[in-house]
Amino acid sequence: MSESREKPSPRAKAIAAGLVRTGRAAKSRAAAGFIRADGGDATYWISDDGARVLRGDVIDTADELQRGFIEAMARAGADPAGR
Repeated sequence: MSESREKPSPRAKAIAAGLVRTGRAAKSRAAAGFIRADGGDATYWISDDGARVLRGDVIDTADELQRGFIEAMARAGADPAGR
């Protein structure tokens, strides 16, 4: 049985890049319908469509972050200057 999976959207990739660019995460990688961005003190889970960002070590118990934070990370990741 083959599993259909969407690739991360440009928005999701921008959020992950924003987390790295602002120093909140050191690296990111694909993880079962999410992008996982690992930082020194937190793990971020970005949905492949970029609509949700969770923070916590385990996705099942991670807290959903506020829309303003998500928008700021998307802007930081999309802007090469990080503004």
